[in-house]
Amino acid sequence: MKTSRFSILIPALATLAFLSCSNKTKTSTSNTVIDYSDTTYWYSFGDESHAADVFYVYPTVSAISYQDNDSSWFADITLPEVREEANGNQRFNKMLYGEYNFYAPYYRQMIFEAYSQPADTLAKLAAFAAADVNDAFQYYMEHFNHGRPFFLMGHSQGSQMLIELLKHGVTEEQRQQMVAAYCIGYHVTAEELNDYPEALKPATDNIMQGLIIFNSVTDTTAISRVSRGDVVGVNPVSWNMTTDTIPAEFHLGMAKYNDTRDSVLIVPCPTRTYLYNHTTICLDLDPEMVFIPAYEEMFPKGNLHFADSWLYGGNVVQNMDCRLRHFR
Repeated sequence: MKTSRFSILIPALATLAFLSCSNKTKTSTSNTVIDYSDTTYWYSFGDESHAADVFYVYPTVSAISYQDNDSSWFADITLPEVREEANGNQRFNKMLYGEYNFYAPYYRQMIFEAYSQPADTLAKLAAFAAADVNDAFQYYMEHFNHGRPFFLMGHSQGSQMLIELLKHGVTEEQRQQMVAAYCIGYHVTAEELNDYPEALKPATDNIMQGLIIFNSVTDTTAISRVSRGDVVGVNPVSWNMTTDTIPAEFHLGMAKYNDTRDSVLIVPCPTRTYLYNHTTICLDLDPEMVFIPAYEEMFPKGNLHFADSWLYGGNVVQNMDCRLRHFR
């Protein structure tokens, strides 16, 4: 039995190359550094009532286009309305991971059209956004963490930024406090894994303190460039890289916002899953579940990129709990 289109779609738009393919030369007119001692630039900086933290980086949520923002490729987080664009996503995730102290900075993320640029230009743009995430993380570690274990958590562009943080920003001492890094909806290539074998070490069901990536589709024809070529992706139901089909009862439910209770609930979403080229195939879900025709070039029908951050909510929450207990 296939699951019908869900009534909510958490903002998760990234890597949208369907936008303008013209090459623009401007990279940024901003030379400022964000002061993360200013709480304006934090959606949430924890209440320290829990034994472990989540450091969360949100996906592409800015609706601004290059035509509206021709001085920069980045969301201007000094503007309240730009910060507000990220708040729905962050609020949902703060409720989903409510068993942890939730730390979530704003950052000057790339706007959609950045992903239509040549690889070398995109790399420079990504480095600019990643610098904000690194600055926020270092401030968090120095002023907020106080020695607690922490999870890194992100989706789409947020995961891209966390992968850069793992490669270039997290020290070995800091890594010893990291329980796991859930970089949902992105990829790591064989070249990256070869260049950063320790920083990007994949975590599985029995390897702790590593990187966890997963991407989902309903059939193999729907795999997009966002996940194609990934070499570390796991099945988030089995938490390993085996290709066995996992029965539907092992899917522990998706996370869904409940308007009546103003809360996030885990609700049933049974589907058999198996891993194909490091992408999770969900055999029993509707291909149109989160399909948006305007994004079909990047995310064809059957691609579940926009659902990945909440589709396995029950499994992720359970896995985090298991990893934290093992870490301790």
